[in-house]
Formats: sequence, C-alpha cells, structure tokens
Amino acid sequence: MLMLCFVAQYAEAFKITAKKVQLPENDNNTIFWIIAVVVGLAILLWLYNNSSKIKSLFRFFRGNIQMAKETDLTEDQQRKVLLSGVFSAQKSALMNTIKTGMDREERQTMLAKGWGIPNKESAIDTLNYLEHAGTRRFFPQVAEALKLKNKKAIQQYLADTFQNEGDIRACWEQVQYAFGSIDSLMKEQIIKDEADFVRIGPDAWDAGRLVFMARLCREHEYITDEQMWQYIDAADEIAHQTLTSWEDFGKSYIIGRCLWCGTANYFEVMAGHAKDMYSSPKSPWKGVPFA
Repeated sequence: MLMLCFVAQYAEAFKITAKKVQLPENDNNTIFWIIAVVVGLAILLWLYNNSSKIKSLFRFFRGNIQMAKETDLTEDQQRKVLLSGVFSAQKSALMNTIKTGMDREERQTMLAKGWGIPNKESAIDTLNYLEHAGTRRFFPQVAEALKLKNKKAIQQYLADTFQNEGDIRACWEQVQYAFGSIDSLMKEQIIKDEADFVRIGPDAWDAGRLVFMARLCREHEYITDEQMWQYIDAADEIAHQTLTSWEDFGKSYIIGRCLWCGTANYFEVMAGHAKDMYSSPKSPWKGVPFA
C-alpha cells in the first residue's frame, strides 16, 4: 500500500503534459508561398493548355455573326464563302473573308485535335472526303430506310445494298440517327415532317464544312489559293444540286449534323445558329442571293 502511494505521488509530480508544436512565423510564410507558387503554376498550365478555348470564348462574347470591315472578295466569292456561315457562327469566325479570324494556335488545335489534320497530306485527304463522300453518301439508303420502318427489313436492305461491312455499319448508324432525330428537328421547326427531312437532305452539312475547312487549311498554309477555290467551287456545286434557298441550306446543315452525331451534342445551340443565319435581319445571308 505504501509503495502504491509512493508511485502515485511520483507520477503526479512528474506528470507529462502535451504541448502544441508551433512553427516559427518564418516557416508559416514559407508554406504559404510554396502553396501560392504551386497554385499559380497550375493556373498558368491550365491557361497554356486551354488558351485557344479562352480566345474562342472571347470571340463568342463579341457575337456569332462576325464580318470584316473590309474584304477583297468579289460578291460571288463572298456568296460562296458564306456557305460556311453556320460553321463560322459556331466558331464566331469571320464570314466575308478567307481568313477566319482565328489565330495560329486556335487553327492548329482545331485542325490537329478536332479534325485529325496535322499536315498537308491529311488536309487534302479530309477535303477530298468532304467533296466526294461526306455524310451525304448514304442519304439515298437512309431515305429508303425511313420508308421501310421495320428494323429487320432495313437491315436486310442494307445487307443487299452494300458489300462492305464497314458501309453497312456506317449507314445503319445514320439510319438510327435519322429515326432518333425527326421529332427533335420538328420541335425546333427545322422540318415539318419526315417528308420534309427527305426533301431537304444533308448536302449543306458537307458543303458548309468543306468551305470552312478549305479556308482554314489555306490560312494554315496546308493548301494553295488555287486548291482552296477548287474545293469552294465544289462545295458550291454540292449545295446547289438539291437546295434552292438559304433557309433550306441552313436546315440541311442541321439535318446533316443529325445524321453525323444525332441530337446529343449541342443540338439546340447548333439549330439556333442555323436559324439565326436564315432568319435574323443581321445575317449576311439576307443580303446575298443563294444562287
């Protein structure tokens, strides 16, 4: 008992208390500046990786319809360049010049990352594809599928029509997009009904993109002036094979986009760009004849 009392008294006498460890003020300042530097570097890295997006955002706030104060294009050349109007509105790019208003970094990002065009050869391949094939290449089969309605009948029709499995899959994808887009296109007043969808068709989607990409590739020095105008003239021919007005051209651009990706990606926004181009009093389409 005496021993226990002694131990208790000893423990009380030499009780250990926890002390908070405090960093000197200089150390606190050092940590603060380290964090500030890391955050600053992270912000700079983000700005570096997204600078083209930021520049595009600034152009967007200036408005979708951008016109250069001066242009050296003739009236007919401007008409042809305006075939890229919806694409230009999407990018807030200039509409009445060959130059888009995008700087080299923006063009590089769009060409390489957005379109898989890192050099002259791939530029020519892409432009040739838009000129000779594009999304419109399967439209006769898509129109027929809309008549058939039945899934098995459509698949049998595609199997009988195409020998290449890749073509069968690609066309079947467009057929599915077509059926899935009709209601949304009607809701946005792009078409009145299924017959309107078939009547208008997707030609403007390929023609408009061909003009814009020809401009972009010329500006980036992937093609010559002569090559650019050859592609733009080809786009003009594509646009006028079935279409007779800017309104139908704008609607056709959206129909083609639906056959390319459905209505999942910014459909309402893109439909709005097209409607602005053929209905807004500020649209340059209003002052230039379609044909």
